[in-house]
Amino acid sequence: MENVTDAGETGIDVSAPVVSRHSATVNATAGTVWRILTDIDAWTTWLPEIPYAHVETTGPLAPGSVFRWSAAGMEIESTVVQVRPLERLVWRGYGGGSEGVLGVHAWALTPAGNGVVVATEESFAGPPVDADPAPFQEGLDATLVMWLERLKRTAEAATAS
Repeated sequence: MENVTDAGETGIDVSAPVVSRHSATVNATAGTVWRILTDIDAWTTWLPEIPYAHVETTGPLAPGSVFRWSAAGMEIESTVVQVRPLERLVWRGYGGGSEGVLGVHAWALTPAGNGVVVATEESFAGPPVDADPAPFQEGLDATLVMWLERLKRTAEAATAS
């Protein structure tokens, strides 16, 4: 079950066997960070671990938008569940089909000084995670830290040019 905060925001499943939360300050505008984060078809240009990413739904990202991508050897189909431009993006999807890993991923952007704090959190659940959560926890923590580092580097480079 997803966590829904008092503010009416959709969030991760805080009761899932694997939960990871990380943040970074990015010296770029929320607009720059948002553009990079939401251009899913271009994820492969700044996230080399993702060999494929494509939005299947036409138009701007909105609740119900579907995208397919691959990561960590898994084919993933994700559905956007919340979009607040320049502030918050949440999606959920299964890696390895409906009996695989259910991931719920949230991104939040908060203005801070001359930049933005980018916070990301994700939960993993499903039979493979229940069977052995430790490697999923370790992998998810490392992945979220890496995504933030790459997002920061890409956004700051775009700002400098």
